[in-house]
Amino acid sequence: MSDNYDVIVIGAGHNGLVCANILAKKNRKVLICEARDNCGGLLEESITNFVPQIPMSVSSSLGGLPVKYKAKSSIALSESGQHIRLVGNQHIDHKVISGFSSKDADRYVEFHDKMSSFSKALGSFMMASPPRIMNNTFSDYFKLFKLGMNVRMLGKKKFNEFARMIGLNIADELEDNFENTLLQGLIAHDAVLGSNLGPRSPGSLINLLFRMATHDNSIFGGIYEIDGGSKAFVDTLLDISNKNKVEIKTSSSVKRCITENDKAVGVELHNGEKIYAKKIISNADPRSTYFSLLGTENLDTDVKRRIKHHRSKGKVAKLSLSLNKQPEFINCDKDDLESRMVIAPSIDYIEEAFNPSKFDKLSMEPILEMKLKNSDQSNPALDIQVQYASYGAQEGWDNIKDNYVDAVIKLIEKYAPDIQSCIETKAIVTPDDIEKNFHVTGGHWHHGEIQIDQLFMLRPIPGASQYRTHLDGLYMCGAGTHPGGGLTGIPGRNAAQAILEDA
Repeated sequence: MSDNYDVIVIGAGHNGLVCANILAKKNRKVLICEARDNCGGLLEESITNFVPQIPMSVSSSLGGLPVKYKAKSSIALSESGQHIRLVGNQHIDHKVISGFSSKDADRYVEFHDKMSSFSKALGSFMMASPPRIMNNTFSDYFKLFKLGMNVRMLGKKKFNEFARMIGLNIADELEDNFENTLLQGLIAHDAVLGSNLGPRSPGSLINLLFRMATHDNSIFGGIYEIDGGSKAFVDTLLDISNKNKVEIKTSSSVKRCITENDKAVGVELHNGEKIYAKKIISNADPRSTYFSLLGTENLDTDVKRRIKHHRSKGKVAKLSLSLNKQPEFINCDKDDLESRMVIAPSIDYIEEAFNPSKFDKLSMEPILEMKLKNSDQSNPALDIQVQYASYGAQEGWDNIKDNYVDAVIKLIEKYAPDIQSCIETKAIVTPDDIEKNFHVTGGHWHHGEIQIDQLFMLRPIPGASQYRTHLDGLYMCGAGTHPGGGLTGIPGRNAAQAILEDA
């Protein structure tokens, strides 16, 4: 038996580190058990491309987070070389779009203002635990009232528009507003990125609003690259952990939660070591938390059913190409190559790439988000997020991986004809690899789908949406909780607040 702690956090992903440090700053004795030999979770260069900034409320809860970001613009690539370059500044973007269509440019400003106001209303609800359904307490009623007021304060016209749009697909809205298919494709790409949705899927519009809420309430703003890469961010969190005396045990995989009298009181590691604490916090995904750490024997039938049907199949792979020289992209200058480059030429193109994924098949012409990395110390590299690379691909990833990588490179060749001659090595990380190597069920970025029935007070499931599980003393703080994944630290912060409220 090991020394007792106030809190044990299972998993040293960024949300676990955020949660642990906030609690440690409140004089809690905190231990983090991490299965892998390094910290950071999915925050690795082999997984991430571009990120939002950590919200000020999260940073201030940690006593400041000295991380530097580089703002990135977006370029929608066209085979003809008639690319669209957008920076997230409405005046500049209006001018760029007007070069293709003055009507689209004017409508873009209106569309952006409307969507931004909606994302702000949703964003205001992200920084606290959602209300508990049918709980009949003043605090829960007040949270519902506050959310309702935030939406009502949009004004009658915008409120009615918000109510109309919330369950719609993004494709209808874009086709009603814009003529340029490349602009439609770029916005639709951001609405479906990381999801199991196509642009014509109901609910894809709210995906875009959630993305905007963590990206400065902007469609193409709020997109950053971390100065020094993901490692610099993780190292900063580890420095803060050291200052706050958070103890971290790596290579310490948790086998199960120890329960006594229907309460979580500790954890047992796979090596047999037992460690006890007053509170246990899981940074693992919901299915792993309930089925592996807690165990089905501790769950009632309804909870088991809900977790069993929790959707968490990943759809994004990361292809990394080491290059011997920088490829020549058609009609792209130096600034373009430093941007977020997207291949998603139209809504129909995206939908055709999405359709096979419904059956766990792979499109050989997927949609891509690319980042070209240049360094004085090393050769250039091209990092590519590949959307609709299905978890558990029907053909079997071991059988199709090489052909799939070749198909992606062949697609890039349409925009950079010399790419083949530039490549030295190739490496792809699929959702199956993420599940195996990072212990995330289904290999999903967000530990679960961002869809209407898995959001707010329904995330991850009813009864566990306030970071408290169905077992006393066991909490969750990962991306599978409200408000979802991405590099925000919000779930970790909110979970810490819930734990402090219960103290």
